[in-house]
Amino acid sequence: MLTDIEKTKQIIADNIYMTLATASSDGKPWISPVFFAYDEHYNLFWVSSKDSLHSKLIRKNPHAAIVIFDSRALEGNGDGVYFEVEVFELSDTVEIERAMQILGQRVTVDEFRVKQIKEVTGSAVWRIYKAVPKIISKLVEGEYINGQYVDKRIQINLL
Repeated sequence: MLTDIEKTKQIIADNIYMTLATASSDGKPWISPVFFAYDEHYNLFWVSSKDSLHSKLIRKNPHAAIVIFDSRALEGNGDGVYFEVEVFELSDTVEIERAMQILGQRVTVDEFRVKQIKEVTGSAVWRIYKAVPKIISKLVEGEYINGQYVDKRIQINLL
């Protein structure tokens, strides 16, 4: 039987989309599914248009939330990993090159692969984003309160 840490790592490894929740500086929420990759510290990386709403919101408010889960799980069998993060639009060429390598390990469709730095800098439409986890939590077995099932989460340290 897998530990909660092993299950958390498996959920992250088994899924290629995450749900990114951002908010305006006055608290108006926005949510977007995005393809992602991750590094050994569980920093999450993705490529988006610099003009997408979530990208614009990140530039004004870098605090975001992310959930990774298998949306095909049967009712009652769902499991998920939750992240509270700070998001950065990468501009340093060394960081961009490293992110390109990390993303390149997961991208399978060539038209979505970042091949050169100029595709994610300057006047290019794409940008690479990095979410640095502040808190990671995972669903665990819930409990019944007054006959109703209530989910529970625990904080997870993946490092």
